Amino acid sequence: MGMNKDKRKNESSRAREVAVEDDLQMVERVGFSADFLLMVINGTSDPIFVKDRQHCWVLVNDAYCNFIGRSREEIIGKSDFDLFENDIADASWEQDEFIFTTSKQNESDECITDSGGQKHYISIKKCVFKDEAGNLFLINTIRELTQQINQHFQVEARLRDSKALLEQVLNNIPQAIFWKDCNSVYQGCNSFFAEIAGVGDPKLIKGKTDFDLPWKEEEANWFRLNDSNAIKSKISESIIKPQLQADGRQCWLEVNTIPICDAQGNVFNILGTLQDITDRKEIEVTLQKLYEELEIRVHQRTSELTKVVTHLQKEIKQREAIENQFRLSEERLQKLSANVPGMLYQFKLGAEGKFSFPYISTGCLEIYELPPEQMTADASLFISCVHRDEREDFEKSIANSARSLEAWVWEGRIILTSGKTKWIQTASRPQKQKDGSIVWDGVVMDVTPLKQAERALKRAYADLEKRVEERTQQLMQSNVALQKEISERHSVQSELLASRQRLELLIEQTPLAVIEWDTNFQVKEWNKAAESIFGYTKDEAINNYFEFIVPQSASEQIHHLKTALLSEKGGTRIVTENNTKDGKTIICEWYNNPLVAVNSEVIGVASLVRDITEREIASATLEQQEQFLRSIYQGVEQLIFVVNVLDNGDFVYADWNYATEKAIGINATEAVSKFPEEIFGDFQGAQIRQQYIRCLEAGISISYEENLILQGQEHCWLTTLNPLRNAEDKIYRIIGTSFNISDRKQAEINLKQQTQELEAAMNELQSTQIQLVQSEKMSSLGNLVAGVAHEINNPVNFIYGNINYANNYTQDLLKLVRLYQRNYPQPVSQIQQLVEEVDLPFLLTDLPKLLDSMKIGAQRIREIVASLRTFSRMDEAEMKKVDIHEGIDSTLMILENRIKAKSERPTIEIIKDYGNLPQVECYPGQLNQVFMNILANALDTLEESTELENKTDSNPQIQICTQLVELGKVKIHIADNGMGIPEDIKGKLFDPFFTSKPVSKGTGMGLSISYQIVTERHGGSIECISQFGEGSEFIITIPLHQQQNPV
Repeated sequence: MGMNKDKRKNESSRAREVAVEDDLQMVERVGFSADFLLMVINGTSDPIFVKDRQHCWVLVNDAYCNFIGRSREEIIGKSDFDLFENDIADASWEQDEFIFTTSKQNESDECITDSGGQKHYISIKKCVFKDEAGNLFLINTIRELTQQINQHFQVEARLRDSKALLEQVLNNIPQAIFWKDCNSVYQGCNSFFAEIAGVGDPKLIKGKTDFDLPWKEEEANWFRLNDSNAIKSKISESIIKPQLQADGRQCWLEVNTIPICDAQGNVFNILGTLQDITDRKEIEVTLQKLYEELEIRVHQRTSELTKVVTHLQKEIKQREAIENQFRLSEERLQKLSANVPGMLYQFKLGAEGKFSFPYISTGCLEIYELPPEQMTADASLFISCVHRDEREDFEKSIANSARSLEAWVWEGRIILTSGKTKWIQTASRPQKQKDGSIVWDGVVMDVTPLKQAERALKRAYADLEKRVEERTQQLMQSNVALQKEISERHSVQSELLASRQRLELLIEQTPLAVIEWDTNFQVKEWNKAAESIFGYTKDEAINNYFEFIVPQSASEQIHHLKTALLSEKGGTRIVTENNTKDGKTIICEWYNNPLVAVNSEVIGVASLVRDITEREIASATLEQQEQFLRSIYQGVEQLIFVVNVLDNGDFVYADWNYATEKAIGINATEAVSKFPEEIFGDFQGAQIRQQYIRCLEAGISISYEENLILQGQEHCWLTTLNPLRNAEDKIYRIIGTSFNISDRKQAEINLKQQTQELEAAMNELQSTQIQLVQSEKMSSLGNLVAGVAHEINNPVNFIYGNINYANNYTQDLLKLVRLYQRNYPQPVSQIQQLVEEVDLPFLLTDLPKLLDSMKIGAQRIREIVASLRTFSRMDEAEMKKVDIHEGIDSTLMILENRIKAKSERPTIEIIKDYGNLPQVECYPGQLNQVFMNILANALDTLEESTELENKTDSNPQIQICTQLVELGKVKIHIADNGMGIPEDIKGKLFDPFFTSKPVSKGTGMGLSISYQIVTERHGGSIECISQFGEGSEFIITIPLHQQQNPV
């Protein structure tokens, strides 16, 4: 990273040297100008405004104008009562007055509704600052928090929904649930348990012990002992306990005690369930209803969330459209303020920011040496020919006229294409058109001769005196020559008179005051411009001394000026205060030159005076505004920083405010022209640089959250970067603002942690509930299967045990009949008739066959009964060693009806590849349940594949393979050649309640329970290998010997 940084520094060295020199000079002189500071404040994306002590707006940035939907002209100078309703204005005035009075900073969060009815959540910060004159101002910054607040509300809503769902599930499940602390003191329960405990409301259970409830003393002691054992062992316990009811009826209770541990493994709570398992069917019905209601609520909630997401997407699109409109409006305003030109013409500034000349007189060729058609075709020529030293003043004057719609008057120099310099004076008046454009009708005059006459004033006076002296010498030398040249003298006098008249006309018409003083500094000449500036007529001013227009405070300055002028030290320029006739004080710019005769004697002084009072006031106002803006820039609490974008695309800091200095610990002057890596270090600097690059590439304002370590402390900041463009539409600077949101992020983390804890408790409760439900189902199924097997087994054994005797008896009877036939071939007619009716030959042949088939059927029924007993394992509820193959075969026997061929598919082929396995230590009934779930799912998949393919000649197969692997483990592979499992749902197979089957066919609990049986009860593993379209394989791995958990 160090090499990359050095390379980057070398590449940008020239650009950086220029930036460093400019930035340091700027900082050393007066800091940034008012225009720059105003640009920074307007470039900030957060609304900012300032009020004076009369509660009137004196400054607003563009973001605030957009925020309230009004222009700057509608806001400045107004109060809240001018723009808002009285109740809103009263509240705002009282809050601002309190801050003015106490000088306390105020921060508040509010919710407002815009004109479109959309709610906005904003953070408002207000503080007071005092300028150098002691005036109080209120600074207000606003940050929109709608997105963060909406996210916060969404988290709260999810938390409330999660809590409500948890309470609803707890209060509706058919188990009595309670939770205690480590001292066996109840902390809560569900409605079912509250009803059993006789407290009515679940909230009343808190703080009670088992001795406070209507249990018998021995029952209370038993419950507390059960709690103590669970806390010591940290293992869940499930106990079935008989209980004698008050009516003498005995019922059975299943009590589950589950210790809840913290992150360090310490038990801090006990979760218990109490269930009356006497009437299982009612519980199953209740649970089924609960599942259906839960599924409906999930579908409803999903539908509601879909609508909310659609609504939010629509609002986001509308907001993007509004932001685009604001951006286009801002670009038009920037072009308007940067490109307004002017001319002697009819000049039009269109509403879209385009300027043109609808009409230009033929005088354009005389003044600008350009034909009118060329100037009309390219209006920018009017600006480009203005002298570069006066171009800024020229553009500002046009912009001021466009803004205020006041008359535009300007005087200055232009440089023509031939290189000639001219002085022009222009005047016009703007008019706003209905289409929003502005039209100036004006004229431009060439005042170059007037300017030349002003410069030639001194020369003209000297030349005139010289010529008069020469004439006088000639007249004294010869009277004859004088008489002879009378006519010639008359001609010269006429010439002098005309020249003087021209000179007097020039003096009278120039906009500068022209004053001639004698050596005593008495007024000898006083033109109309002097009358206009000082208010004295020519008659009133003549013979007055210099001091009559100079205040007493400038007497010493005037004394030094007189001395310098009379000692022929050349012309001087001074700026001084002067008095007018009506007692006003004005500021004037004086150009003074001594009038020197041919004999080098000073005979007087000529002064040109310009009234620059308005210019000086504007300069002072600009300086005050600059100080005012800098006070705001330095006074706000949010971090504001300015980043220059160099020509090579690199970034260096130009300035930042006091809040940034305080946060980073580095003075702004020390940061000027430094790279991000030099301020924040290589790692953080590189991250910050990437954000600047992202803003540069996006070309628009961006916001993001970042964690920075500043002065040894890590904080979270919400940062907004706003790019600024120059006249060439190139981004040359980035304005950044940052808010410290560490407290808010910590609150979000705490809320998220609480949500996760509730979700964990919910998941644990769901897991416990699934186990309870499945335990009850399997117990019910075991009872049913065992009962059916028992009821069938007795009559079948009776039939099977007597069928041999029946066969022997039948054979004896048949022998007896055949013997009668041989000995009595001609029976009586009645016997012969009966033989024919019963078809004795057929009976003798078919009866043995009938008895054989009955024997085979009885044997088949005995085998089915044995399979049912093996599957149910009612006599094997505890862990014991069994033959895994018997469990698989018994499961296949029960599913044989589904394996047989049907009209729509052939028989499903079962391929067994059993290994030589020893007996495996396990819970046989639970393991058979796993085989049943997996094989039933395989049969469902094969039937569905056959229906989708619509083929009767397919060959559906299920392969079952068992093998003994290393480390004393057994693997059972169950594979099918169905359509396989899609990749997107394969990871959810073992999740509770997840199913890809229709609602009526699947509950989503089979594989979840199988996973728990294999992993938790047997310490094994179960995995699924499947590729869509190529079948599925489930691999079950369990150890040969189980490790008993210590009690």
